[in-house]
Amino acid sequence: MLPNFYLYLASCVLLLALSCQVSLGTPVPTPLSLDSEKCAQCANLSRELVKNVRKLLDEENLFGGLNCSEQRVEVNRKTQTVLACEPNTDRNTRCSGQQNTTFSESECLRNIRADLGHFAASLQAYKQADLSSTAQDTQNLLNNCPSTQGEPSSQVADPKLTSGDSVDQRVHLCKVLKGFHLRIITISRAMGYISAGDHRK
Repeated sequence: MLPNFYLYLASCVLLLALSCQVSLGTPVPTPLSLDSEKCAQCANLSRELVKNVRKLLDEENLFGGLNCSEQRVEVNRKTQTVLACEPNTDRNTRCSGQQNTTFSESECLRNIRADLGHFAASLQAYKQADLSSTAQDTQNLLNNCPSTQGEPSSQVADPKLTSGDSVDQRVHLCKVLKGFHLRIITISRAMGYISAGDHRK
């Protein structure tokens, strides 16, 4: 009788241990919040836009006879996207001479909106070639990402894309696209950073 009791006791302990292990195991992951999902979609859209702008820079029909790689980069000087979207840093990870930064999501997104508005308007204004597809992709990112909604963005086209002779306009377009390519890489990384949510911890 006593061996049966010990067998019963051992089976109860084993059952209890298994049930505790199941209840204390890895929690079932909860779905991402809608904002996080939307922000991740924005990160994906911005990565696609990086590829689209790179394709434009490589188009022979657009820049045939012009060595676009030798042209300087023209960026939107009315925004501070690179500075505003720099991730948080601390003393242990920063480069020599780099100051500590406090990431402001709202300030980063405000600059992103201004950049996207500027480049969308500039691409739409250029009439020497059809850039409407890339302009539309830029506008879609601006319009459809809740993380970039808020105050209206200023959509002022670069005046050098609509004035002067066609050769000058084409050279300037090359410079603008090179600047846009660099800026959209920054925007893509910023969207990924915001989507990860590390700055909220």
